[in-house]
Amino acid sequence: MSSRNTLILLFVLLSALIIISFSIWGSGFDALFSLEGSTRFFERYSHLAGPLGAGLLIADLVLPIPSTGVLGGMGAVMGVGPAFLWGWAGLVLSGTCGYGSTRWGGTRWASKLAPEEERQRYQHLFNTWGSLAIVITRLLPILPEVLSVLSGLYGMKFSRFFGATLVGSLAPALAYTWLGAQAREHPGPAIWGIVFLTTLAWLAFLYLRRSVRSV
Repeated sequence: MSSRNTLILLFVLLSALIIISFSIWGSGFDALFSLEGSTRFFERYSHLAGPLGAGLLIADLVLPIPSTGVLGGMGAVMGVGPAFLWGWAGLVLSGTCGYGSTRWGGTRWASKLAPEEERQRYQHLFNTWGSLAIVITRLLPILPEVLSVLSGLYGMKFSRFFGATLVGSLAPALAYTWLGAQAREHPGPAIWGIVFLTTLAWLAFLYLRRSVRSV
């Protein structure tokens, strides 16, 4: 199997693992942490809404927790400012944990998946295109976790990864907490706002994917 196919297979397998976890436990978490469910949850624990919300966003790395609902519920209960800061911190820490889980100690696994020349090629690919991909996919489901893990596995520079994660997490943290705060009085526009942002991010990701393939 070529190293290119190996990278694609890894991407598919990681995505499949997340999808399977959603199919097994997702309905329960969706009910608990939908926008309405998250709002009730954070109202019950309003004095701890910030750290609880950040913790849930970090746990989204391994559990099928809908980050959109969590951020929206935080915004509805805490207001945009505090919810944005806590949400931003949670998203950044989640990505960093995913990166760290394979970056430190992941070289041994990467050496088994591809020869040194190919690993250098993919390291260059992630260092060249990875930042933009991370910024775009932070608004999407599944892909942020997958890219965080692969970025660490193939040795993307931490400074580039962390910088891209900081910048990329701004948009979802601000957009979804603001939409959550608006949802109490104007639920319709808030829902359509989420749909619009997600669609825009998907289109940008597909364009980026096509550009990388043509290189």
